[in-house]
Amino acid sequence: MTTQTKTRSRAPGKLIQAVFPMVGMFLACVVLAIACLLLSYSNFSPDIFKGYFEHPMILVVNTLVAFALCMVLYTCIGRAWIAYLVTALVCLGIAIGNYYLIIIRCDPLQAEDILCLREALNITSTQSYELKISWRIVAAVAAGAACCVALGLIFRHGLSLKGRLLPLMVTSVLVCGTYWAVNTGTILRYCENYEYIDTWSSTQIYASRGVLYSFSRSALNLSSSKPDGYSEEKAEQYMAGYTDKDIPEEKKVDIIVIMRESYNDLSDLGGTQTGVDWQTPYELYHKLAQESYTGRMVSNGFGGNTKDAERCFLTGSSEVPAYRRLANSYVWWLRRQGYTTEGAHPFNGWFYNRQNFNRYIGFENYYFKENLFGALSDEKAADDDILYEQILRLYNESSPDEPYFSFSVTFEGHGPYDYRGKDAQDNQYVLEGADTADGYALNDYLNCVRRRDEELMVLIDALRQSDRPVVVLTYGDHNATLGADINNYTTAAYDTYGINMDVSTEEGFYNYYTTEYLIWANDAAKEVLDFDFTGTGPTVSPCYLMNVLAECLGWEGNAHLQAMGDLMQTFPVISTKGIVSVEGKLVQQIDEAHTEQWRKFEYINYNWQHRFLYEELAE
Repeated sequence: MTTQTKTRSRAPGKLIQAVFPMVGMFLACVVLAIACLLLSYSNFSPDIFKGYFEHPMILVVNTLVAFALCMVLYTCIGRAWIAYLVTALVCLGIAIGNYYLIIIRCDPLQAEDILCLREALNITSTQSYELKISWRIVAAVAAGAACCVALGLIFRHGLSLKGRLLPLMVTSVLVCGTYWAVNTGTILRYCENYEYIDTWSSTQIYASRGVLYSFSRSALNLSSSKPDGYSEEKAEQYMAGYTDKDIPEEKKVDIIVIMRESYNDLSDLGGTQTGVDWQTPYELYHKLAQESYTGRMVSNGFGGNTKDAERCFLTGSSEVPAYRRLANSYVWWLRRQGYTTEGAHPFNGWFYNRQNFNRYIGFENYYFKENLFGALSDEKAADDDILYEQILRLYNESSPDEPYFSFSVTFEGHGPYDYRGKDAQDNQYVLEGADTADGYALNDYLNCVRRRDEELMVLIDALRQSDRPVVVLTYGDHNATLGADINNYTTAAYDTYGINMDVSTEEGFYNYYTTEYLIWANDAAKEVLDFDFTGTGPTVSPCYLMNVLAECLGWEGNAHLQAMGDLMQTFPVISTKGIVSVEGKLVQQIDEAHTEQWRKFEYINYNWQHRFLYEELAE
């Protein structure tokens, strides 16, 4: 046999020698992906595991993530079993961490959690948890170990440097393909394993797609939108003129804030008066407004995105990232001032991850369906009368010797509204087209408004009699979706009854995104603060709403509140939709004259979000 023949005969052997380990690792990664899927649904319904195989793409993308990592390591290390061992340790570590995190906090493991591991451990250490090793964890680890041993026994020889060309080529294609599969929405729609979960829960959606896939998607979102040219030194320069100011003792009045689901005074939006009785449903609200300080708030959402109006107010940030760690807020600042901080929401704590987020921003106590309202109501969520009753109870049980801050979010009034006329409605406020989908929906909404205002007035009247000085702030989170097409944030009823919702016009933009805020005080508070709490306030974004409240209370506030107060004069409306009000004029681009002021706004907001200042309270 000639030398040339020998060389040719060795070539297929070398190719097979390179390919077989990759095939073995792929099969082992399929087993590893299934093992991680076994842990992905944690303490949710086991039916989710069945759903993984009803949607095969879930297994495919979870396998791709594991196999891509394994191939990268194999190309670098050259030994199949070592590459797989490291891959298994990483993947099972993520899966087990997610498994326990969902049990502990009903919150999935995100890539950002790795960056704030110390804070996460500190938070978790304050709770009492008894974590058990389930049979699923044992099975998953055993499967990974068995595959690792098999690879070690079958593929004992390492990969030479020359033999790494093919694995390198495969790895390059695989990594690019995996990145595309994880990042693109094209694959995502084939992973909608929603049959066995509550689709309102972001945690259950995360679990339904498999932990390796979902965790990888979160990793792609790690890059923070740091402002151009940002530096901590420059941000501190902008803040140099502001220092925290304590609240004078005589002005530490009690504060109760209520964000009302989908509430707005539609009579103020220019509807066709002959088509609808706009005034009667709002009689109680208008009566309360006459003895209150009122204004308009420009939200960032329509028909949804409740958490935006909630969190921008509480944190003083124009837009709020998905916090996974302790974060600066006005709640922490009030705690430093001696305030008791608590609140309530009659729906589940996992919704918008409130049970964790509220702890991150400083609330000492927060009450949800799980720890209070589930025992008070058989409904999906307790109505406002029950919520207000508990708000009043908690307030009355708080110490009169300590100032009190309460922030609650209602659920009654949440859509969809009856657009088919199936439910009996107390009053007929829609006078034209009452038997249409738009008429039914609007009439149902207006009846809900009337009922909710009656419930609010019970709370107000009780606080009116209190000897303790108390101020109440209420505001709507966003406008309601009205009409038959409830899945598309429809404005049908608004359009039908003459309310301009065309966001390309200034009137339509404000109508679409604007709700109202109302600040009321009892006589004891008016006397202490020497302010009558009447008049009209500015139109602002939710991040400035605490500034409006602080001005009524006569507070200077902490440094961030002061800085935001100055910026509010120039940019009173900051919309995440790309619209900014510059000295009262809506624009889509900041002009050169205001560039430096806008840079100040971006820098101090980013700095506030990323440098926690209240460590002594969090310990």
